[in-house]
Amino acid sequence: MGLTGMNEYILTAALEECKNAAENGYQITYEQEKNLNHALGVAKEKVKSTLNDFNSSTYYAPETISLLNKQLTEINDDFSNLSLGLNRDLNQLRKNMTKFSITLFGRTMAGKSTLMETLTEGNGSSIGKGAQRTTRDIRTYTWNELEITDVPGIGAFEGEADEQIAFEAAKTADLILFLITDDAPQAIEAECFSRIINLGKPVICVINVKTSIYESKNINLVKRDIQKKFELNRLHKIQDQFLKYADQFGQNWKTVPFVYVHLKAAFLAQQQTNSELGKTYYQISELGSLKERIVYQVKTRGKFIRIKTFVDIISNPILESMENLLNQSQVNSAQGRTILAKKRQLENWKKVFYRDAKKQISSVITRIRSDLNSEIAEFAEEHFSDEKADKAWKKLLKKRRIQLRCQEVLEQLEMNTNNKLNEISREIANELKYAVSFSSDSALKMERITDWKKVWEWTSVIGGGGLSIAAAIALFCGSAAAGPLGWAALAVSGIGIIGSFFSNSREEKEFEARTKLENKLQENVDELCDSLKVQMENNLDNLIHVKIEGIMKEMDKINSVVFRLADTQRELAWELNTHLIELNRKILFEAIKLIGAEGLEWHINSVARIPGNRCLCVLRSGTVFPNEQWMKLNKLMSERIFFVLETENKRGLIFKILGKKISYNQIYIEEKINVAHVPLVDAVPDLIQRARLAQQVAKVQIVNQ
Repeated sequence: MGLTGMNEYILTAALEECKNAAENGYQITYEQEKNLNHALGVAKEKVKSTLNDFNSSTYYAPETISLLNKQLTEINDDFSNLSLGLNRDLNQLRKNMTKFSITLFGRTMAGKSTLMETLTEGNGSSIGKGAQRTTRDIRTYTWNELEITDVPGIGAFEGEADEQIAFEAAKTADLILFLITDDAPQAIEAECFSRIINLGKPVICVINVKTSIYESKNINLVKRDIQKKFELNRLHKIQDQFLKYADQFGQNWKTVPFVYVHLKAAFLAQQQTNSELGKTYYQISELGSLKERIVYQVKTRGKFIRIKTFVDIISNPILESMENLLNQSQVNSAQGRTILAKKRQLENWKKVFYRDAKKQISSVITRIRSDLNSEIAEFAEEHFSDEKADKAWKKLLKKRRIQLRCQEVLEQLEMNTNNKLNEISREIANELKYAVSFSSDSALKMERITDWKKVWEWTSVIGGGGLSIAAAIALFCGSAAAGPLGWAALAVSGIGIIGSFFSNSREEKEFEARTKLENKLQENVDELCDSLKVQMENNLDNLIHVKIEGIMKEMDKINSVVFRLADTQRELAWELNTHLIELNRKILFEAIKLIGAEGLEWHINSVARIPGNRCLCVLRSGTVFPNEQWMKLNKLMSERIFFVLETENKRGLIFKILGKKISYNQIYIEEKINVAHVPLVDAVPDLIQRARLAQQVAKVQIVNQ
């Protein structure tokens, strides 16, 4: 059973107006797509330039450079895919310029196929007979000049691929009919519903009452049973149960219209040969109320919906890409700050270590000097007439383990250095993993759309990146060596044979010989200890230079790459944001025209928007937006619209947008990198969405402090 004559006339007239609106929407989007493609082309050149700089650098950290090269290559590829995807989706919409598209959404066995069979007056062959998925492919048909698309069911076991197909089809739809049943609403349904809202799509929620009908049963009993199920208090409770899920997603579903139908009764109505019985089934099915609601949506909002479909086909991927780029920029910056902090920690440790090491070297040399000096008198007494005194002295030095004692000190210093570098490396690995997790959780981005291919999917890559950077540092620590000790000869030379015994008495000659030998030994000890000290300090300097300063240089190189990548990502994000703001202005200004308030758009300086959820208008100083027009705009756009007055003070603008839950003093902006730190760790979804809007118009990345 079709529409009444009046509704059919209203729908036909409204669809004619929608065609003209679609042309307008296409022109708006086409111009913006050209500008965006130019911007994407420039961005790809910037990415290419950055990539060339990295590849031509002499940086030692190959694993890190390889990782960041991969990220830049992915950015470049994803810009190409974004451009191609927008062009593909826009061309698809252009082909259907004259059609108002409705997509049926719902979990398996919710009644989508029954609704399709009813509207097309089919024989019921596509209606499911059990719990299996029945709609595996997209099916499109026409009803009263409306294009109806039936997509695979959501929430089925191992139905991820089906859901992806369904959501891809929903992107180009003008209106969504979201079917649930009158048993308890399921969380998976609410999650998918929130994803539809995030696409910015207008929705009619259809509650399908699934009371069993036996055709052999008396029609009056059937009517009584169904009417019990249609008791409004019962259905309102089901509706309220479903609406409660909205808070979990920071959305407001109270403006979504709900319609209650019995689709099985509607299908049976058209199968009856008895026209009176058919009318009774149709009446109790309440399908007429759904048809009237569809006509009402097309009549009152159809023109805006058609424009919005074109605009949001670009707005949604730009918003997601922009927020993901900012998120990944924050992750890379966090990694860079982690490494920078560790470098400073290592530098401070180096100063203390170097000072203490020199003291330790001086101490061991002092002990060696003292030990050897204590041996001189006795050695001279025993060897003043010994022709092989030099060999005996060498033997004594060996016995005193002079070289070994020095080597043990240097080995201990190197071991301390290795332990510290290994400790730093472990801390970097752990803190990088934490930085990735923390940044991913705290950065402001759209709710994840699982099973829908995103423009960017970098979280796992960045997580691996933290470990790769730490691994590169660990590798460097392990491969660098202090070098050989390079010991000089430790023997006494030039002592020679004792002189003549003829000129003086024997005692005098022995005294002279002992004195001469003692002086020679003293010179040798002094020379030996001075030489040992110089060599040990040279080895210490080499240890500092090769290992500690070497790793600090690698940290600088890594940071140069990481911060450069973060800057590139941030720059690209704000370029996308510029085009997003312009699209937001276009859609809002079209809405203002459609409510008959043309001219009020000049009061608006900037517009931020989360399609399907919120719209923020920054008003020019000294202007107001009339309350009556604001209410009309809310109704037409079905997005929560609010206003703030412009200000050049970014901190003040963010404060106005966030409202009273965050104080002015709690907002801190790092001007150099254009990042605002706001306490959002326990923020409710409403505040998170406000922060995302503030991020757009203030052009400041907002992260949890």
